[in-house]
Amino acid sequence: MKKKIIQYSVMLVIIGITIAGIFTSAMARYFYKQEVQNNIESIAVLLKNDVLEEISVKSELDFNKFVKDYASLLNSRSNKDKNFPLATRITIIDFEGKVLGDSDSNIDTMENHLNRKEIHEAIQGQSGTDQRFSATMQMPYLYVALPINEHRIIVRISVPLYQLNAINKAFIYYTLLGILAGLLLTLLISFKLSSFITKPIQHLINTSKEIAGGNYKKRIDVNYKDEIGQLAITFNEMADKLDETLSGIMDKNVKIDTVINSMMNGIIAIDNNSKIIIINTTACDIFGVQYGPGIIGKNLIDITRNSKVNSLLRQTIRNDISLIDEIVIFSPSLGIDKIYRIYTNTIKSSDTRQQTAGAVITLNDITSVRKLEQIRTEFVSNVTHELKTPLTSIRGFVETLKNGAIEDTTVAVKFLDIIDIEAERLYMLINDTLQLSEIEAMRKDDSVMKIDLIQIIDEVVLILKSSADKKNIALEVLANSAEVPVIANRNRIKQMLINLIDNAIKYNVENGKIYIKSEKANGNTVISVKDTGIGIPEKHHSRIFERFYRVDKGRSRNMGGTGLGLSIVKHIVNLYSGDINIISEPGKGTEFIVKLPL
Repeated sequence: MKKKIIQYSVMLVIIGITIAGIFTSAMARYFYKQEVQNNIESIAVLLKNDVLEEISVKSELDFNKFVKDYASLLNSRSNKDKNFPLATRITIIDFEGKVLGDSDSNIDTMENHLNRKEIHEAIQGQSGTDQRFSATMQMPYLYVALPINEHRIIVRISVPLYQLNAINKAFIYYTLLGILAGLLLTLLISFKLSSFITKPIQHLINTSKEIAGGNYKKRIDVNYKDEIGQLAITFNEMADKLDETLSGIMDKNVKIDTVINSMMNGIIAIDNNSKIIIINTTACDIFGVQYGPGIIGKNLIDITRNSKVNSLLRQTIRNDISLIDEIVIFSPSLGIDKIYRIYTNTIKSSDTRQQTAGAVITLNDITSVRKLEQIRTEFVSNVTHELKTPLTSIRGFVETLKNGAIEDTTVAVKFLDIIDIEAERLYMLINDTLQLSEIEAMRKDDSVMKIDLIQIIDEVVLILKSSADKKNIALEVLANSAEVPVIANRNRIKQMLINLIDNAIKYNVENGKIYIKSEKANGNTVISVKDTGIGIPEKHHSRIFERFYRVDKGRSRNMGGTGLGLSIVKHIVNLYSGDINIISEPGKGTEFIVKLPL
């Protein structure tokens, strides 16, 4: 502050003296110019009258000789009469700008003067004046021109402004002298004044720093009776109240911190500007930030880095309502996503002019609850999906028998055998559905044997033929040999084929075709199910085997799909160390290729 007082004082003196010098110099130049202009205007009027008189006496006047004699007379007279300026120059010019006579220069070499300001004004019938700098004489000249309209000529008087240079030099000299003198006085006064002002203020600053550092008992010694002394007394009173208030607040904060940091749920409280006023260690752990003193006062979004949490709290504050929602937050320490149910509520303000003072959010970990719900949902979905196909098949054959097929003993017995097979399969499917989670975790299926894939395909085709006939879809079985062996659990393979062919029927077009091909190749049993249906966009290929994933959710629901069929197929293939691929384009059908090792 002391340095600034000196700097500003010095700047003020320099600016003040400089401005005063500029205005004084400008006034001196102005009055000097006006005096010279008045003098040469008087000379110009006399010259005009003398020219008129000479023209009236002589019919042919030599203007060049006339102005040289006239200028010689004026310049010699100036030594005796101080009212006339020195080195007066006289020029006579016609209205076309041609120089007719000049007291100082050869008129034959002089250029046309029509574009000169004073000449232009004189031609307009006015008294023309102008001030220009002469590059030849290196000083400014003042010009005055008067027209003689009846003879279409102009008389012009010009004189050098000698005193302007002298005024400028005097301005620079006296301005610098004034600045130096002012600086010396200013430095002396400003040093004394700054010391007087800054010494008690520095004492006040040092005391404030100690209080800010935690020494709340520090006080200022009052040795002044002026305004600074009053400030010191007020400061000491403020420090006393601050010490008392902080002691109470710290005691309450310790109790509050102990309580909220002992809670299992995350708690965050913010003010109306989204600044954190309370946060516990659980909330810090949830959002992966370090709990500490610097966290209070930070913006909520900087801590949570979650736009949904920020949006819910802002909505709670804005609408003064309580909200409940759920969010998923990745836990870096566990490496998994955690699900939290969040509750928000407003903090009521004690100020009657403002309803809310902020909002508080509570985060409750419900990951385990949601996991149990997901297991239950998956179980129900599996049961629903896996039981639907055999039940549909049984009902189809029963309906066929009711419609007259029962009269044909051969057909009826065959259908009843199939119904019996499907009923048994239904029992097996119920049992398999209950063990679905076990299938995912199994590394090896002990109930495997060498089975004929062609026979299983024929059974599946017979089961699903009625569904295909409803859409006029042809089921074609292609095989390179009479028997294609596969080492697996018969029911698993049958379940896999039912899901693949059933999907091919559901998502096929009317009058479409399904090609079921099986063969041995390179030590593998290769199964291909290809349809002429709607196809699957490439962006869905990587996710098509996920549980409950549907390419078209609305269409899947209308067709009875649950999104679990292909997931089951994938797990069955993986159970036997196989591989499954998809080849599909929208509008060109879909082909699933399964490879199972022999």
